[in-house]
Amino acid sequence: MKINIYSIFPLLSSFVILFLGIFVFINQSKSPTNRAFSRFSFLTFIWLITSSISYSMPIEQQAFFWLRISYTAVILMPIAFFNIPYAFLNLSHKRILAFLYVISFLFIYLLYKTDYLINGSYKYFWGYYPKAGVLHPIYLIFFIFAVSACDLFLFLNWFKIRKETSLYKQRLQYISLAFIVCTIATVDFIPNYGIAIYPFGWIFIVLYCLIIAYAILRYRLMDIYLAIKRTAAYSLSAGLLMGLFVVLVLSVTNFLSTSANVSSFGISIFAAVLIAILFNPLRNWIQKLIDRVFYKKTYDYYAIIQQVSSSLVTMFEMEKIFQYIGNVINEAMGLKDVYLLASVSGGSFDVVCHISSRKDKNIKKKAEHEKTEEIKVNKFSGILKFFKTSNVILIKDELPNYEEHLGQETIDRIKKDLEFFHGEGIVPVFIDDKLKLLIILGGKISGDIFTNEDINLLKTISVQASIAVKNARLYQEKINSERLASIGMMSATFAHEVRNPLTSLKTFAQLMPEKYNDIEFRDTFSKIVVGEIEKIDGLISDLLDFSSNKKPTRINNINFTELLDKIVDNVKGKLEFEKSNIVVEKNYSADAINMSGDDVKLKQAFSNIIINGCQAMHGEGVLRVNIKPNGKHFDVIVEDTGEGIHPEDLSKIFDPFITTKERGIGLGLAISKRVIEDHKGKIHIKSELSQGTTFTISLPVQNDE
Repeated sequence: MKINIYSIFPLLSSFVILFLGIFVFINQSKSPTNRAFSRFSFLTFIWLITSSISYSMPIEQQAFFWLRISYTAVILMPIAFFNIPYAFLNLSHKRILAFLYVISFLFIYLLYKTDYLINGSYKYFWGYYPKAGVLHPIYLIFFIFAVSACDLFLFLNWFKIRKETSLYKQRLQYISLAFIVCTIATVDFIPNYGIAIYPFGWIFIVLYCLIIAYAILRYRLMDIYLAIKRTAAYSLSAGLLMGLFVVLVLSVTNFLSTSANVSSFGISIFAAVLIAILFNPLRNWIQKLIDRVFYKKTYDYYAIIQQVSSSLVTMFEMEKIFQYIGNVINEAMGLKDVYLLASVSGGSFDVVCHISSRKDKNIKKKAEHEKTEEIKVNKFSGILKFFKTSNVILIKDELPNYEEHLGQETIDRIKKDLEFFHGEGIVPVFIDDKLKLLIILGGKISGDIFTNEDINLLKTISVQASIAVKNARLYQEKINSERLASIGMMSATFAHEVRNPLTSLKTFAQLMPEKYNDIEFRDTFSKIVVGEIEKIDGLISDLLDFSSNKKPTRINNINFTELLDKIVDNVKGKLEFEKSNIVVEKNYSADAINMSGDDVKLKQAFSNIIINGCQAMHGEGVLRVNIKPNGKHFDVIVEDTGEGIHPEDLSKIFDPFITTKERGIGLGLAISKRVIEDHKGKIHIKSELSQGTTFTISLPVQNDE
């Protein structure tokens, strides 16, 4: 038997669908859908390969033998075809199936025992082909009705959920498309009626296989998880391309050598040159097509990793970290929802962040309703049981792979937990080998599956999140430690400062009964009591001012030159009363500088700074107070000729409870700094030992709050 050129294409197509059917069966042999698909693939293989053999048979009787076998497969194909959608949609169809079997076996009987279905064969240019018998139109109606009903059934089910973005909808969409394309292969019935059109139904079978293969790779159709590396895909495409070239060369050589008497050697030389010219461009085009279809990037992997790494380093607040991680994952992968759940006492996990991209109003209302309820993963959850023994990212579609390890009961619990969050995957975050955070991923808006690139990105983000959360906790512990130390220092300082006045008050109170009639004692006692109470009141006021985070609320229009002049004159009056040898010099470059602010707070701040300068001179020296306009700002310079500040203490001068004086709790300058910053100003200090200290305060001319 010499192979007919027209036999090559159905022959190759038969092996394509046979390979796909075997592959689907091997990967999920227990699935009813996969078994039904494999049966249909096997019958299609029988149809194509026997048709291919019959085309090459030189004797009609031999060809007719293979044509009958081919038709046997064709008669049974509607049953297998019908099985696939019903199994895919998980519907019962025993009665319909029984009816189809009865009709099909009746047609098989007619095929072998009568000539009502096939009445001989036609001799066409491609080979022998069965001739339709008197009952063939009835069979054709049955065939077309059966397969079209399947197509319509799948289409209607897809149409109901066409607006959804689920993975199931994508799978249903592609299997519907594949079935419609496969149905077009019924054009091969046309030559049964004497019309000499080459049976090209194999083309639609190949397209059907390509659509199914694409859906398997992209959407895990029929629950098949297949991750083909890019290099393997390139190698496979190059091999298929070379095989196609070889088949074309053999076919053209065979055709021209027999019909045109052209030398096969000359054709081979020409074909080799043509292959050398076209192979590389075609290979590059196919590789680009593979990249675009199967490996297209929806995000820049390395840019996101760099962004996450640099951003999380500067974050120390848990809430901001959770919000940032949720937003990055949601935007990069185009998810419907992202939930972050943090561990709490008792072993449960509570929701700490929820990012949603849902556009459906009903779903949004449901999500808002859920916020009012207690959303958590409790310690008995299947999710937590899974992560006790594993730290991998869990994808819902891959749960069947863990059945032997976890058991069906645990898998069902995990699915139930995920349904509550509309989740399709879970990313664990471990800190010091302890599960501290769960990131539950909703499905992709596009309906795509989670790719290897997605998993790698999520793994990296998980590691970065672990580091960020750990750093934030260490930072918080440091802050708490410093706060406790600060409270301890404040308590000790405050106790010391309050104890002295209280000691004086206690002493006089104890002596009062004995010396009540001593007028001099009573006068002295009265003055001391008032003074000591004022000291305690001042300490409390300073402490309250510092502990309050409220910004100035009394906003007035102020002539700052006039305000500062009153402050300086008040200090000068006290210095004269104390008979101090400190000289105060004023140098105002402007008569009036207007600004807005809280005059009481500003008076307190500048009084603290000026008094601090006077105290540093220990009763002798020069205090200079200058005002210099500086565009939209003005500078206030307070300079003393006191002992100066040691360089090691200069950086801590504005820290609370830090003081080098014998008296005071070290809040004056800290309060002054806060007041100035609240007025959108800045304060700088310069100092040299034994030379003096200079404070420079810059404030805006008009401070619009």
